[in-house]
Amino acid sequence: MKKRTLAHLALSLAATLALPWAHAQAPAFPSKPVTIVVPYAPGGPVDNLARVLATRLGKEWGQSVLVVNKTGANEIIGAEFVAKSPADGYTLFAATEAALTMNPHLYKKLPYNPEKDFTPISRLISVPMVFFVPKASKANTLKEFIELAKNAKGTPMTYGSSGAGGIVHLPLAMFAKQEGLEMVHVPYKGAAPLIPEVISGQIDSAVLGVSVIEQHVKSGKLKALAVSSEARSLALPDVPTFKEAGVKDIDAVFNIGLVAPAGTPAAIVEKIAADVRRILMDPEFRKTNVDAYSYVAVASTPTEYKAFLARDLKVQGERVKTSGATLD
Repeated sequence: MKKRTLAHLALSLAATLALPWAHAQAPAFPSKPVTIVVPYAPGGPVDNLARVLATRLGKEWGQSVLVVNKTGANEIIGAEFVAKSPADGYTLFAATEAALTMNPHLYKKLPYNPEKDFTPISRLISVPMVFFVPKASKANTLKEFIELAKNAKGTPMTYGSSGAGGIVHLPLAMFAKQEGLEMVHVPYKGAAPLIPEVISGQIDSAVLGVSVIEQHVKSGKLKALAVSSEARSLALPDVPTFKEAGVKDIDAVFNIGLVAPAGTPAAIVEKIAADVRRILMDPEFRKTNVDAYSYVAVASTPTEYKAFLARDLKVQGERVKTSGATLD
């Protein structure tokens, strides 16, 4: 009995002494290069943000942070790649609503499950959008536009978008429903061909990001009637919010977030989120990379981002149902 007790104590002591040694051998994160997958081509808002963030993270971590573009299929290609990557924090996904909350409603079948295959890290930024009309429009306020649309006899007013089933189309479909308007949706392949059509008066209205139409509003080619955000845009301070215009906000906001494969250790997720928040909230970084593009820095915690995605999944489901959009 005594021998067994002594043996047990010896084993316990050995295990206790081994714990600090084992902890010391665990490499600090990151101990090798990290990859951020961007589901769009270089040059767009998601890619640009990912690259400046990667540069700063690389300096803080003392490791290379690489941006890899895996484009196509409404973010599905990038999403599938990250979903099937090792859950170790070394492969991250800079995603938007498309991959995380919209695709499940737009496609009958996906090669990934946004709720089960990803661990939310942080909602990085939100990009408010502006409701705008041609310079020649009789509407000078959002309420005036609504009245014009309600009284458009026989020829419904139109709204354009940068693509059916996208973040520009779905909020406007809900706008038409909530205001009881009969409007015709006209999709385009991106914002570039849409803007001239609104300027010329071929399309009656649209919503796009502030930075995309800012120059056209300031030059007088377009009239901005309302911005979809909590506060006015710094770039267009004279444009009221939907609430200030006396209209229910359609929440036309484009969000960029960061997620990791499901199962990524919580300590790593929390570290990345904290480091990202510190960078995004740095005054100089915000001035150059956030405020300059009329973005809003969010830098949420993993818990906050998870809750946001759960809410947005329901919102996008309602929007898709209302619009009748499908990408299958």
